[in-house]
Amino acid sequence: MDIHQETALTSHIIHAFTGRAFRGKYAKGNPAAVVMLKNWPAAQALLRISQILAQPVTAFLVERAEGYDIRWFSPDAEINLCGHGSLTAAACILETAEEDTVSLFSPHGNVVIDRADDDMRNSYRMKMPAWQGTRNQQNWQDAQRLGLTPADVFSTRDLVIVLDSEQQVRDYQPDFTLIKNLKNHHAVILTASQGKSGYVLRNFAPKIGINEDTATGSAQCSLAPYWLEKLGQENLEVHQLSSDGGYFRVSPAQEGLLFTVQAEKKATVSLA
Repeated sequence: MDIHQETALTSHIIHAFTGRAFRGKYAKGNPAAVVMLKNWPAAQALLRISQILAQPVTAFLVERAEGYDIRWFSPDAEINLCGHGSLTAAACILETAEEDTVSLFSPHGNVVIDRADDDMRNSYRMKMPAWQGTRNQQNWQDAQRLGLTPADVFSTRDLVIVLDSEQQVRDYQPDFTLIKNLKNHHAVILTASQGKSGYVLRNFAPKIGINEDTATGSAQCSLAPYWLEKLGQENLEVHQLSSDGGYFRVSPAQEGLLFTVQAEKKATVSLA
């Protein structure tokens, strides 16, 4: 794909994980661009398009018999699983599709999303994988390098640091250079319980050019299994404590997790 082919494309800008007000503040969610392709160009062309669109993530789709193949790019790099990019892609497809369900396929995990019969406007159900954590001494050392004394710490794709209170998560001042230099972790996630009915988080991913993510679906693959077991609940409310905020409802599902989430379309952009 050359630049002339790139400029024939249309992108849809959609905000994912919007929702319920938290302490008087509506969660604005996380924007992503969605681009439909007929076939896959080189990765460098996809990266170039994501840089032109200048969104936190661009989701690229190629239709197949069972659904769509999907890849996600930040302006800096390809991402191995992106929840908000998946939700925006599905919302774009379902806007005009007769079907109520979309299946998205990637080497890093498949995502199934359908329209939700729910009290939230523009709501969808997402099925995503559940990741079990690994505990070792290196995780504790990495948390201490970041100036933290965790209540618990474990790793999945990400380094998950559990703190004693929501306020500690909110007040943390990240050193993005330190976080970026940690080995073996895609991102660093801080989390704490929010009473007995949910949890909060912040997500830092400077390795892929996102210092602090606004609303992170894939982070729940690491967090929800932990908090569902820890709190002994079947349904949890999740608030991401970023500047714009993100809102999720999570529950266990067969071979994974079920999220009830919202997405709102903001714009259609031509690359011409």
